[in-house]
Amino acid sequence: MPTVPPSSLVPSATGGGGERNTDLAPHHAENHAYRMQAPMTAEKRALGEASAKLIREELDKVRQEGGAGEHGVFGDERIAAALSRLGCGEEHGVYIGYGFYSVHTGVTCVSGRVTKDELTSEVHGAYAEPQPGTGPCVENRGGH
Repeated sequence: MPTVPPSSLVPSATGGGGERNTDLAPHHAENHAYRMQAPMTAEKRALGEASAKLIREELDKVRQEGGAGEHGVFGDERIAAALSRLGCGEEHGVYIGYGFYSVHTGVTCVSGRVTKDELTSEVHGAYAEPQPGTGPCVENRGGH
């Protein structure tokens, strides 16, 4: 499992390089390693952005059809149907919940929200230790 330095670099107030952030607990990096994402190359990011574009186009159709439920959220089954039209299913680590979606493309993750008022997507690497039961693209809310 990759590790990160025990303290992060923060920009200097004077703009010159960085200074060590000594406010973190001694084992902060180890305790938060489960939140690390797989690295993204420019090629992986480009492939992920192409997938995100296709996903946004399909999910925008759901929004245009209307019928959002409580709090402007569409039913999970409608989002799942839109993703399945793209060939995205359980084998792709699809996770859907209360307007949130995530898909593992085999190369990167595409995650975002689809509600009456918003349609977002983010391309990122899979998590080292994702939230149990959700697939590789959902950040773990707990710890290891």
